[in-house]
Amino acid sequence: MYDVIIVGGGPAGSIAAERASRDGLSVLVLEKATHPRSKTCGGGVTQKALDVIGGIDKELIERETFGARIFLPDYRNFAGTIGDRVAVMTRRESLDHWLASRAEDAGAVVQDGEAVKDVLFNKDYVEVVTSENQYRSRMVIGSDGVNSTIARRSGIRTRWGDDIGMCLEAEVELGEAVVEECVGDRFTEFYFIGDRGYGWVFPKRDHISIGIGKLITRAHDLKGSFSRFVRDVSLQKNIDIEGKISGINSYRIPAGGFDRRIHSDRVLLTGDAAGFVDPFLGEGIYYALKSGEIAADVTADTVEGGDFSERFLQEYVMRCEKEFNYDLKSALKFANFAYDHRNLFLKALWKDKRLFMEYLRTVRGDMTYTEFNRWCTRRSPVTLAKLIVGR
Repeated sequence: MYDVIIVGGGPAGSIAAERASRDGLSVLVLEKATHPRSKTCGGGVTQKALDVIGGIDKELIERETFGARIFLPDYRNFAGTIGDRVAVMTRRESLDHWLASRAEDAGAVVQDGEAVKDVLFNKDYVEVVTSENQYRSRMVIGSDGVNSTIARRSGIRTRWGDDIGMCLEAEVELGEAVVEECVGDRFTEFYFIGDRGYGWVFPKRDHISIGIGKLITRAHDLKGSFSRFVRDVSLQKNIDIEGKISGINSYRIPAGGFDRRIHSDRVLLTGDAAGFVDPFLGEGIYYALKSGEIAADVTADTVEGGDFSERFLQEYVMRCEKEFNYDLKSALKFANFAYDHRNLFLKALWKDKRLFMEYLRTVRGDMTYTEFNRWCTRRSPVTLAKLIVGR
């Protein structure tokens, strides 16, 4: 009998496993794939996420970014940087493997290559059934992503609504010199070409991540949109990106800031499984790490107290709300304004460099979305006041 079984070996699961192990709990992590495993993701890790981790090994960092270049629908563009690092670019298979190894070093048992098939709830324990074995624990943490088995089998959530995005992405090998020619050494690129989403080019050491994402309600002919986007970027940069794509990956991202159930008796959901994702940028690693940390702490208190009820585990909901979920609601207000008034938003960024810099600092983690929204209304009360009221 384990104190806690964590399903999913990504950032949320690994950080929860490491922290729970250091708190003295017996921990089993179940990951369906085998580390290092492929993970569809742009690979950007913000500075605030790095601060939660406590820094990562230098060999995991493919590029450092200090700013962004923004492309308008007609491909006119502008760029800005700040003096501090905003994010690093990584290969997710390497980052996730490293985080899982840290959890093992802390004492967690990491069992990869075992997909969870079912979860059975009994009076005194949870039974997790995998493709290979059956395990028992006092608690289970669902860190198994947007298609969470734990969310479904526990009855917390059986399906997503319209508050979810669909993304297509490709990793394209270009060589180090061409990557620098394509993107530059200090930037990520964002293309606001759709009505409710964006495209991106993220530079790695010798390749780029290129992709697009839209709300699922607007994601008609997403494959065609992706092909046109890659073709246009190839033409704009005079670099054959389109011809070097060997495969296209698809994945779903839940938009954060909505009220959702994230726990029940003996169960907590973290990261994408809980819907903790920046609704404007689609960034989820920071929220995965923070929710994983909180889940571990609450689980330790729960095991010590012996009360595994939904009522007692409400502490997890309250701590997530206080530490980041309230701010995700502010991020949702910002996203609704930016996408519903896209031309006004892009014009404001273009004309007001200070606005652009403050948003980069928000991404970095120097201020919250709540603080940024308030700053915006003071900066330009007529055009940006809607951020606060969310209209």
